[in-house]
Amino acid sequence: MGVERERKFLVKSLPDVSKIKSKEITQKYLGTEPELRVRKIGEDYVITKKGPGTHTRTEEEMEISAQLFLFLEGNQGPMRIKKIRYYLPLKEGRLAEIDVYQEEFKGFYSVEVEFENEKDMKSFEPPEWFGMEVTERRDITNYQMAKNGIPKDLLEIFEGYDV
Repeated sequence: MGVERERKFLVKSLPDVSKIKSKEITQKYLGTEPELRVRKIGEDYVITKKGPGTHTRTEEEMEISAQLFLFLEGNQGPMRIKKIRYYLPLKEGRLAEIDVYQEEFKGFYSVEVEFENEKDMKSFEPPEWFGMEVTERRDITNYQMAKNGIPKDLLEIFEGYDV
């Protein structure tokens, strides 16, 4: 079982992503406790189980077949998110995962950075183009967005950004 350490931010101004690696992601949430999702990332398929928490939580992933993904995903519908994830290298070997949401969330952007340890996570200085940090907000996880939409107060903040 792995441990995921990450911080999540809104995107204040989107950097040029036209020449960096990206993958299309489709994810469907199947359960809440534990959080269970199936995902298509490019041409790969995985099922993920996440434990409780915000910036630090357990995470287990297992590869699955395309056939099992389609079976578990069902007929699209609720509890589903589509996005394009861009992988932008940052200083000190870190990687910004920029999510450009599609379909009903089109026009919304977030960025996450994962860390090896708590010390690095706490000392991270976000670049200028990062916006408000939303790591501790449980209502802005992809699961909660799929279930309830984007919180109105965050939409208002996001509308003031230059993206």
